[in-house]
Amino acid sequence: MEVIYLENEIIRLALGDWSWNASVAGFINIIGEENVTYDGASAQIPVNCLEDFEDRYFRYFIDTYEKALPWYRIVSFKNTIGFYNENGFEGLDLKKLKSINDYIKDTVKRYLTSNSFKSAFELMGEAERMAELEKNLSKVREPKDDTDFEKVKEEVIGELKKQFEIINKIIEYCGNENGRRFIGAKNVIYTIIRNGWNGISFLNPQTKIKDIYEDYRTYFVDEAREYLAADKQKFRYKCFTCGAPIRDMNNDMSFLNQSGFDTARKPSHVWDFVNDIALCPVCKLIYSCLPAGFVYVNNTGLYINANVNMRYNVRVNRSARDSVLKEGRNETASRRIYKVLVEAMERERIEKSRYELADVQVVRYENERFKFNLLPESTIKLIHKYHDEISGLIRTGYKEGKESYSIYEQVLENIFNNQNLFLLVYKLLHFKTASNKDCFFHMGHVEDILSINAGLIKSLGGMENMDENRNYINEAKNSGYHLRKAFMKNNEKTGKIPGISYRLLNALKTGNRNMFMDVLLNSYLYTGNKVPAVISEIFRSDELFSTIGYSFVTGFIAERSDDSGNEANNEKTVNGEEN
Repeated sequence: MEVIYLENEIIRLALGDWSWNASVAGFINIIGEENVTYDGASAQIPVNCLEDFEDRYFRYFIDTYEKALPWYRIVSFKNTIGFYNENGFEGLDLKKLKSINDYIKDTVKRYLTSNSFKSAFELMGEAERMAELEKNLSKVREPKDDTDFEKVKEEVIGELKKQFEIINKIIEYCGNENGRRFIGAKNVIYTIIRNGWNGISFLNPQTKIKDIYEDYRTYFVDEAREYLAADKQKFRYKCFTCGAPIRDMNNDMSFLNQSGFDTARKPSHVWDFVNDIALCPVCKLIYSCLPAGFVYVNNTGLYINANVNMRYNVRVNRSARDSVLKEGRNETASRRIYKVLVEAMERERIEKSRYELADVQVVRYENERFKFNLLPESTIKLIHKYHDEISGLIRTGYKEGKESYSIYEQVLENIFNNQNLFLLVYKLLHFKTASNKDCFFHMGHVEDILSINAGLIKSLGGMENMDENRNYINEAKNSGYHLRKAFMKNNEKTGKIPGISYRLLNALKTGNRNMFMDVLLNSYLYTGNKVPAVISEIFRSDELFSTIGYSFVTGFIAERSDDSGNEANNEKTVNGEEN
């Protein structure tokens, strides 16, 4: 990677590792593509883009994540107030009153008394006024039931009007340009920016500059501009990132989450305990844009290191950002990230037809940690080939104890890590047999997972001995279903099916072909049916044994009348959220 300054008027940025590429993408997002000239793996930006950069910096985050900010939760209530005032509180009932009271308690009073809002009010010069408004705001007394509500409805409306007047004043101060500028900035600091870096500038608890805009400008922007204008001939050291000459080693990388380290406290991290890692002020400024290169949903982030060229790196991540943020609130954070990642892989596959590309690196930020996957071309092709089957799993899941899990996420996680799906299939079939009420999927979903898994194993070089002209999964599933029918014909209320299913699943989980065949042959002897030819194929390979075996059990467990599955359950809770 490199940073080149041409006559102190142009900054040239080149692609490097994932954190640098994400930071450059974030920097370009902030200044706007209209100020960028692309040239293959590099981009040229005029130095004058650093003017008022602190305003652009915070404006980008506020504009991008506006509807997810506590600030927006407060000011957006203005529409609700307007609706009630225009309609004379028509339709107000006890349930809606409780909702308004929840907003007063859990949104307005909660945020107005938080430290970040208080510090924003100080910057706005409204601290005392907002404290007084918060003190005067209170919940409206709730009647004990609907009958009592109707009796005192007029009194409730009168009290609500008073509280709405107070809320309107709060919204007026919070919703103006100054309020959005400072409150919004405080919100994005702790919900977005802190995911990328911490401990310096306005995220330093000991900072002496109260104005966050001034703090960022002083620490990052002013230093970068001074450095660009400085005579560097006598500078002794080199920037660790770009190799440019620097005066001293004061700017280390310790402020980057999970990337840097404290050079003063941990000198053992560097050769001979002498630190040689430091940044020039321009690279430090670029790295401060790292959070703008990711897209975040509830502290879960995504960056695709699509290093085809600089333009594509910026645009594929911008497209991912827009897709994530437009998804409805009914999607969980991680599920939204995974959906967009699949879409991005589709775009990446198309782009591969135009460029020779190395494996794609995907960086996810989860639970305050960065997670990395290197996706080869075979994985991208697999996602494309089974796009419909994977998409069909989006709203599937199951409960294990008190926890809910998304099948969609687990399938993709295994694909990204090149791990087969047999253990997941075992778990789903076991739960379907033992506790159907906690299963939010049907057997057609399991069949799709087995198809995806077969494709995954093939992409990794497995299943070499299989007959390409046969659909083993479908054959085995139908064989299992017909065996079930034979049991039901002998006795519709037979209790043998669950017990046989458990024994078959145990044999599959332990890879015991002899046990599997023993259970199966006894079952066919009991029903008087002929053992299907597909069963003999289990001796070709371990992967084919598991694939045919689990497909057989899938058909054996399923009833055709229920094969559309637990459809009512599929609309219930998955991964802890209402669908």
